[in-house]
Amino acid sequence: MSKAISDALHLPLTHLDVLAELGQEFAQSIDIGATLNHAVNRIAEYMDAEAASVFLVDHQTDQLECRACAGPVDVTGLRMELGQGIVGRAAKKNMCQLVRDARADPDFAQRVDQKTGFETRSILCTPLRSSRGVIGVIQVLNKRQGGLFNDSDRETLRVLASPTALAINNAEMASDLVEQKRLRKELFMARRLQRSLLPKRRPDPFPVQGINLPAREVSGDFFDFFELPDGRVGFVVGDVSGKGMNAALLMVRATSLLRWVGKSGVSPGDWLAQVNDELLTTVTQGMFICAVAGYVDRESGELVWANAGFPPPLRHLGQGKFEEHRAGAPPLAILEQKQFPEERVDLSDGPVYFYSDGVTEARSEDSVMLGEDGFRSLVDAHGPRPSKARLGAIVSDLRRLELCDDTTLVIVENHQ
Repeated sequence: MSKAISDALHLPLTHLDVLAELGQEFAQSIDIGATLNHAVNRIAEYMDAEAASVFLVDHQTDQLECRACAGPVDVTGLRMELGQGIVGRAAKKNMCQLVRDARADPDFAQRVDQKTGFETRSILCTPLRSSRGVIGVIQVLNKRQGGLFNDSDRETLRVLASPTALAINNAEMASDLVEQKRLRKELFMARRLQRSLLPKRRPDPFPVQGINLPAREVSGDFFDFFELPDGRVGFVVGDVSGKGMNAALLMVRATSLLRWVGKSGVSPGDWLAQVNDELLTTVTQGMFICAVAGYVDRESGELVWANAGFPPPLRHLGQGKFEEHRAGAPPLAILEQKQFPEERVDLSDGPVYFYSDGVTEARSEDSVMLGEDGFRSLVDAHGPRPSKARLGAIVSDLRRLELCDDTTLVIVENHQ
């Protein structure tokens, strides 16, 4: 049996009535503000005190904030440092404080009386505790009729603090659950939006096949492709710096912007230059986008692209032979960059693989990264298959590993 329960069983019936009333009030509401306001009024009345207040610990600032009060002066919102004043001392020492003559106590915060005009004569306060430690302090001021708080009052307030602390803890947990549910809903909606932006797979023969595997609910990676009136197929592959919602929102903006510019049919170098100019005016400092943009000419089999900080694409020449093409420019949204060098290859010599670093950073059970050599082995092993089946087989192998980052893979191939 806990000490608080044991003490409660030895309280007078009037004490137990108050405990039952407070417990019922707390159980019926998760609005901690309204509940605490009712509680401090009831406690002030029961303790025959002129004023009462509840201070809660703000762990981000290491301060105590008055969240509810009763009496002639409203001090709701008043803040003080842990250890400051008698309330702060109760929180820092995790001990009840009974001060019969406030003016004689060196820790008494006279500035509050000076500011409010309230005259504090005696103070009784006790910490509010939970499994996380001290979460606040409940305080009563000035016994009515000129009396003084005594040891019995101290024990009574300490027992009354138990259901108050429990209610605060439960309300905070309920609030956290509501917030988590809201965030899950927002993430679900963001993921649905992202998935709607990804292009639908086309049956073979189609020169571009791709897939995106988010490491979390939302992804900072993206890819897109679209057909132009002249028969060419435009495509983009990208990776936004960072993770989570900020990266996901920037991914949506970057995808839309790249598609809009690319559909005008400008050269890949000019394509990235225009997008870069726009992103420099809107992207938060410190964020950037690694991206590839290019076109496939289905008649000639020529592939042309420009690379802004994206991992080097691989051209698979067959039988374990690869050709690597490194980026010719930094990522987008970092520098004013007018030149984005272009690469051209003949796809009749072999397909080109564009992949984010999530592919090579995939890890085995013993935490060994796949790396570029491992990825090349996967490509070589599944090389003879048609591009759509090959993409599925490579992704199936990747899913057997731990994907530590968003993973995107795009295959561009000539089907003539």
